[in-house]
Amino acid sequence: MRVYSRIILFLSIFFCFFLRTHLGAQEETYLRSDHDKAIKAVNEGEILPLSEILDKVRNEFLGRVISVNLKDSEKGLFGWVYDIMIIDSNNKVMHLRVDAGTSTILSVHSGGGK
Repeated sequence: MRVYSRIILFLSIFFCFFLRTHLGAQEETYLRSDHDKAIKAVNEGEILPLSEILDKVRNEFLGRVISVNLKDSEKGLFGWVYDIMIIDSNNKVMHLRVDAGTSTILSVHSGGGK
């Protein structure tokens, strides 16, 4: 009975290690794929580089950029959209949606502050 318990324990550990390694490789491939799609879109002129988008945002809004997310699956008129979060000196957070191809600010939502 004790030998079977050790075998089961060994197989369980091996399976968990294999599953973790396999899922990690899939996630890395997914992330690399998204990164490659974004680089390709910039190189083909489909979207503007993030530096240009942030220059425009900083000219219109005071504060520190705390988060940037590029989405390529937006429904409606716009394809690529940057979601940008900014925090101002009063700890007020603003969420901006910016068209990645034109740098047009699509929406601004303000959160609460202290």
